[in-house]
Amino acid sequence: MKRRITFLVSPQETDTPEDALHLTKDSLKIKGLKAIREDRFTLTFEELPQFVKDVVKQTEELHLRFDNGRNYDAKWKGPFASRLPLGVHILALPLRESKMANLCSFISKYADIPCTSIETAFISRGRLKQLYVPDAALLPNILKPLANKICGPSKKVCKDKVSALSTATSLDLKYNATSQTLDVNAIWAAADGNAKGGLWDVQITTDTPDSKVEVGVLTDGGKPPEEGISLRGKLVTVGQDDELKPALVSFPSRHHARQSSIYMADFNRPTGLHPKLEVTLALGGSSPADGCSLNAYFTVPQPFFVDPYQLEDDKLMKSYGINKIKAVAGETDLEAPTWAMSKWGALVLAELDFEQYLSKWEKKRSPMEFTLPLHLRYMPTHPEKHSEPATLPWPMVFWACPSEHSSKMSTNPFDRIMLGYEEYFPEETYFHHLTPKLINSTLSRASLEVPILNSVDSQYIEWGTMGVIVIGFLWVFGRIVTSFIGSTNKVGEHEKKE
Repeated sequence: MKRRITFLVSPQETDTPEDALHLTKDSLKIKGLKAIREDRFTLTFEELPQFVKDVVKQTEELHLRFDNGRNYDAKWKGPFASRLPLGVHILALPLRESKMANLCSFISKYADIPCTSIETAFISRGRLKQLYVPDAALLPNILKPLANKICGPSKKVCKDKVSALSTATSLDLKYNATSQTLDVNAIWAAADGNAKGGLWDVQITTDTPDSKVEVGVLTDGGKPPEEGISLRGKLVTVGQDDELKPALVSFPSRHHARQSSIYMADFNRPTGLHPKLEVTLALGGSSPADGCSLNAYFTVPQPFFVDPYQLEDDKLMKSYGINKIKAVAGETDLEAPTWAMSKWGALVLAELDFEQYLSKWEKKRSPMEFTLPLHLRYMPTHPEKHSEPATLPWPMVFWACPSEHSSKMSTNPFDRIMLGYEEYFPEETYFHHLTPKLINSTLSRASLEVPILNSVDSQYIEWGTMGVIVIGFLWVFGRIVTSFIGSTNKVGEHEKKE
């Protein structure tokens, strides 16, 4: 197994003092460091536990990603700019005609997510299968039983390392059948340090006398190359090097942070059964380059859904600040209730109408706004409740810009692909990400209450309805009888007169 640990210090922070890093023969001690941290583990297929082998051997490519929906920082983030809507994202390409049944069993057992088959639980985008669960607390629930399975009952150090991943801001697991390797990447935001004030106080040691750990403490390296990132700092291989080595590296980067641009999202109130998610952006300037488009990537879980016919109305979408809908994939049935749906929901990729906003901005300098119209499915009844909470994760908002150096992006040691939206753009594209701004919320999601039928109250409704029907029947029957008796009497009187 290979290990790499990177600490990324913001250029707004003071340079790392010499006494913050102390190297010995088999360890590196770091004290009082404020930085983004990335831990990367690379395992070969032979090093994987058998139950993991059973899952990945049915896939050509597998990506499992988690984002906690917190700790967004508008400062410089270097190569760690990309985020995803909060929760768990699974994207899988089957190996040849495989049904990936083992992946489905794994999800059901360790994530407690209903999965009878990939076809019924995942949405399909060609060969690519995608599952999304908007639960920010799901990762710890998955890792606890996994730690016991991977490490066994007695290996406490191993369990602690696996459990520590549950505190990460984001976590990626990536398997590729060509390279036969599994990469695990965990990132902690700059405020997530294990010591007071969010600082890092850690001692990095090798796992065995023969193993090594690559460590880098880096910061902004100055003016980067076009479409790239430059980093400077110190590198060391713990277990091999006797001293920290200065370094200056540059590489193309697919993802960049738009430091001066933030956004917020919430539902228009009152919401009703047809809520609208309104997103407000402070762009902090113009497009990053010529030819860029401003986009929003939505994951829309049950009980929400979008009406694809409504989204095809260009005039309506323009009034909502959306230039066009680039993609809709997943469940879009307009009539089905939640209990009739087996898949998680749908995704929407929208291109925003930046040109319209720019023309108005010259007259009225206000934040940009756009709206996604949504609808709610009927939810099951409940004996004690009259409503159920429903949450919708904020979208990811980014600029997509044409690139001339896409072939070189693979040389980026921090490159991140298969996030769910890149395939809707040309391969020669790089992304500038806006930062969510949490003010009235601790998580990047919007919430509302969905009215549901109380099953106890429904009994009174049923009896009341039955009573009204009976009374109505008796009234109609009475009127018929009265009319019949009246007509009979009139006939009798007429006969007597004759």
